[in-house]
Amino acid sequence: RVADHCFWFGRYLDRAESTARLLQATRTLVFDADIPVTHCWQPLVIVSGEEKPFVERYGRDALGNGEVVQEYMTWNEQNLVSLASSVRAARHCGRAIRDVLSLDAWEEVNELYLWLGSSDAQALYNENREQFYRRVRKATQLVLGLVRSTMLHDTPMSFLWLGVMLERCGQTARILDM
Repeated sequence: RVADHCFWFGRYLDRAESTARLLQATRTLVFDADIPVTHCWQPLVIVSGEEKPFVERYGRDALGNGEVVQEYMTWNEQNLVSLASSVRAARHCGRAIRDVLSLDAWEEVNELYLWLGSSDAQALYNENREQFYRRVRKATQLVLGLVRSTMLHDTPMSFLWLGVMLERCGQTARILDM
């Protein structure tokens, strides 16, 4: 049970960081690239593995709508790779392994979860997406750094980093496949 929760804690945290990074990079691409906007947002949904559920929910034409894609990839509770879902799942796993997870790492995950559910996060999302995504990325990177520096370097940490590295491998493979 502990190994499973450690594994998924790492995986969900890295997924949240990666999703925030992809959303941030895609927004920049939309403004800087000389390609149609629809060609920018659709790959993000495909890379996340959410094309079928997204199309079923919003229709194929919405794949090119940046607002719909960002909303889906940030807040949608049914989307298991959305920022909100990933952070919620990481917090759930973190709560189950509080005895092996450092207090600092737990507090940061919990703080990120509470912030994402607040009106402050929604306001920042509406006003400045760049800053919103940056804050999520920094928080997840901080948690992973705290794990490295404040946890015992034993079996639970190995499972946690296994989850992080498998998530990175999977994300990289999907990006390269695109």
